[in-house]
Order: sequence, then C-alpha cells, then structure tokens
Amino acid sequence: MFSHLRLIRSTFLVVVRRPCLPLISQRTSAQFHTSPPTKAIPPTLFLLIRPIVKGLAFLTGRNIRKWWKALPKEKKDLFWAKTREKKGKIAGGSVITSVLAYYYYVSHLEKTPITGRERFVTVSSELIKKLSVIEFEMLCKNYSDKIVNTSHPVYTRVANVTNRLLRANQDLPQVFTKTWTITVLNEPDNMNAFVLPNGNIFVFTGMLSLCSTDDELGIILGHEISHSLLLHAAENVTRENVIESAKVTILFLLSAFLPTDILTWLSYAFGAGVVNTFLRYPYGRSLEEEADKVGLQLAAKACFDVRAASAFWAKMDALEECEDDEKIDWLSTHPSHKARQKSLEDLLHHANTLRNICECPDLPADDPRKEVEAFRQAVLNARKSSQSQTAVALSVSR
Repeated sequence: MFSHLRLIRSTFLVVVRRPCLPLISQRTSAQFHTSPPTKAIPPTLFLLIRPIVKGLAFLTGRNIRKWWKALPKEKKDLFWAKTREKKGKIAGGSVITSVLAYYYYVSHLEKTPITGRERFVTVSSELIKKLSVIEFEMLCKNYSDKIVNTSHPVYTRVANVTNRLLRANQDLPQVFTKTWTITVLNEPDNMNAFVLPNGNIFVFTGMLSLCSTDDELGIILGHEISHSLLLHAAENVTRENVIESAKVTILFLLSAFLPTDILTWLSYAFGAGVVNTFLRYPYGRSLEEEADKVGLQLAAKACFDVRAASAFWAKMDALEECEDDEKIDWLSTHPSHKARQKSLEDLLHHANTLRNICECPDLPADDPRKEVEAFRQAVLNARKSSQSQTAVALSVSR
C-alpha cells in the first residue's frame, strides 16, 4: 500500500520563513535572481466573469427563443427542410467535434503525484503559482494585525511539527519544489488550518487549542500539506471550470427551449443542484479522502502517533453533535467527521506498518482514542451548562 513512498534516513534541514516576509535558504541563495513581477489574473475577476457569462447565456437563449417564436410558419418549415438536407454535414461536424473534445480530454490527463491517480487538469502549474502568490499576499494583508510573532511558543510548536513532517518525507520531490512558510494567526475561535499550493502554511490558534497534542497537530498539518503536495488546487480549478461550463450550457438550452423565464430559472436551479450533488460534492469528498490517506502516511513516516487521527476526528464529531444544524453528508464537499474517523481507523494498521519500516519508536501505552469519550462528555456538560445559564437569564429578564 505504501510502495510508492521511498524511505531516506539522511539528515535534511527544512527552512521555513517568517510569516509574510521574504527569505532565501542557503541551499538556493547562490542561484537566486530577482525578476519583474508577472501579472496574474486576480481571483476576484473570475467571480465577476461567472455571473456575466451566465447572464449572456440566458439572454442569448431567450433571444433565440423569441426569434423562433416570431418566425412565420413557412420559414420554420424552410429551416427544418434545410436542416434535413445538411444532416450529413451536421453529423460529420458532430463527430469531428467529439473527436477533438476527446483528444483535448486525453491530452490533459496526468498522474497525481504520490498516489499515481489519473486526473483531468486544464490549468497550468504556473497559473496556480501566480494565484497562490496573490492569495498569500491578500491573506497577509487581511490578517496583518493577527499574525503571531515567530518568537511566540505557538509559532515554535507549529514550526517544530512542520519540520518534523517535511524532514521525514524528504524523499518526495514535491517537498523540494516549494518554499515552505508558516503563518500563525491569532483567532482563538477559528478552528482552521490550510496550506496554499506554493507551500504557505496558515494555522489559526483555535486549531492549536483543539489539537491537544503534537500528534494531532501532525495529523492535521499532514492532511493540509498533502493537498499542496498532491496539487489539488489545479484539480479544483479544473473541476469548477467544467461544472460552471456545464451550468452555462444548461442555462442556455433551458432559456432557448422553455416557454417562460420563470420556468427557465426554476429548471436551472434544479439542474444546478443536480450537477452539484453528482459532480461537485462527490469529487470534493474524494480529494479530501485522498489527502487524509496521504496525510496519514506523512505523519506515520514522521513517527507521530497515528492513532491521533482517529481520536481527532472523533473529537470533531463530538463537537458537531452539539450543534443544532444537522449536516447532510452527500450535500457537502467534505466527508462527515464520523466517516473520516472510521476511514482513518481502517488505515491505522497500514500506517503502523509504515512506522515500523521507518524504525519509529513503539507507540505510547496511552491510547489517545480512550480520551475521546471524556472529551465528548465534557462537551455535552458544557452545552448543558450553557443552556441552563441561558434559561436563567431569560427567566430573570421576564
């Protein structure tokens, strides 16, 4: 199962730079040359283009519908007669278009790094890098007052766990092609962490509070780093482009063939929901599951306690149970916490085998999974206490 991961036991120093400040490692500084910044398409432009394209598709389809409706019967008959006369050319054009579309699809197939899964990608790695730089700069600007100093203990904790992961996985070429950076953001209520395609790691202090051990933090960072190593960003952009193109085509056809605008938009809303349910959401979940699997491998090679993966998602499931809003798994781009916990639990045997191959120390006697029930009970007690305080406050106000 882990045959694609080669093991290298030599020493490797991972350099992570200070948040939002440039740094060049000694390994690359001799070959570094400055160059003028290359302009990339701002992400906000994509958000503006989408509704414009949909509006044009709707208006074009509606104009075709009105034109056809106003066309005299004899001209409609003439149109169909000419269409029948040219059915051979139409069929030939359809075949050529299909062949070209198939060639375009096949020519854009590539292997996913590490796992070797075949995937369809239409955006270049250069574009993803440029967009990643823009997003990194925007995040640094938006959170400038919340960036934790590099001398703070929480930053040191994240840096230590990150270096441990990267050192243990130096056999992966993708580790060397990125300039890894760490930015810790002081938001205690934000339980989030993510890694941009260029290797920019962002961790909120809320996530650090939730990760009670470095093993749990190693699991989370392993997962997020896996997204970057697997180049999931390019896959996500491609998926969104395909889905949005499908939606535009659906909107155009509906506005051209359905009799009223209201019926068009109602049918479009239904069609868009079907596309999301059967294309967007399942694909998103599959990428998360792949990152979970590879992230667990990264953590295992770094000799983290892989049982923390199951424990962490069990804790997340306990927190979710206390929320009033019930989530529907198949309407989400992420697997449920319970599903992730079960999936990772099933992978623990293979992860422990990989730890043994890497000559890691034996797992600690204390199993982190045994603490989950106590955590769940503490969450329930906290919720009951909060509800009691709310009830008292309401009774006093009355």
